[in-house]
Amino acid sequence: MGNMIDWNNIVSLGAATIPDFGDPKREFDAARAGATVTPVTDFELLRFHGSDAGTFLQGQLTCDLDQVASDQAQFGGYCTPKGRVLANFTLLSTSQGYLMHLPADVAASVADRLRKFVLRSDVKIERESGLHVLGLAGPEVPALLKRDLGTPPQRRLAVAPHARASILRLPGGSFLVLAASAEMPALWQALATRAVPAGAQCWNWVQIQAGMPWITTATQDQFLPQMIGLDTIGGVSFDKGCYTGQEIVARTHYLGEVRRKLHLGRTRGSARAGDALLSGDEQCGTVLNVATVPGDESVLLAVVSAHADDRSMVRIASGEAVVLSEPAGASVQG
Repeated sequence: MGNMIDWNNIVSLGAATIPDFGDPKREFDAARAGATVTPVTDFELLRFHGSDAGTFLQGQLTCDLDQVASDQAQFGGYCTPKGRVLANFTLLSTSQGYLMHLPADVAASVADRLRKFVLRSDVKIERESGLHVLGLAGPEVPALLKRDLGTPPQRRLAVAPHARASILRLPGGSFLVLAASAEMPALWQALATRAVPAGAQCWNWVQIQAGMPWITTATQDQFLPQMIGLDTIGGVSFDKGCYTGQEIVARTHYLGEVRRKLHLGRTRGSARAGDALLSGDEQCGTVLNVATVPGDESVLLAVVSAHADDRSMVRIASGEAVVLSEPAGASVQG
């Protein structure tokens, strides 16, 4: 892999995923008991700007734009008219417009689809290439950030701007750091000296443990927001008024008709996003996100039928059992 701790080598990979930095066990141990820093290369930033950007997004997204401020981000989703999620994201407000942080493999299609509805509104949708994002996890991270950047925010999804970067607090005690491209080489070097550089598998595990689901190309246009727990983590407003898919999402909420819900799973087998979970000979769920943990275990988030809880055996296609539980950590209060 070469000297992947060098920032220029990381940038040269573009959106390519770095699974690990050569010692996965060390990375996971640091995420549990120390501090890790991860280049979040498999996500992208879209920037929305123009005088009508806020009004436009309010009519398209599940979250309430009135709750998004310079010091407070929100989770949200973008749905089809039938209420099926095409993407979910973290939305931030800056002096240059709104930033949407979402998986890279859906970013281009979401931008293209939204542009079709701009019409005569003063809204521009662009890929933000001037910023990079790091993910930090572990109990020692707050002290590390305070020393190298500034005091991290205390509230869930709060944003703290500092001279070199902005810090966003995620559920479960992890953080995103957003910095200009020119700042990132020195920032990465400083953080990677004090924290363990960790790859995508470790960062995915952190997010899965916190109950943060992500829709990718393998799972687009399949689930209502409630099925992936987007309402549970505060990504759906039921008070703000109309947006694309709102009628079906609201009806499901008020009638309580959610027959498939997000679950945490553990298995000794291997799985990928979009894979089926089986109970007997029938599909009872779909895998959203997976992380391979050192020691031959995979953890996953999956949308599972409600009746699967009563079945004695849920498995992946290759036959290995999946132990299901409620996802933890990413509630609105978390």
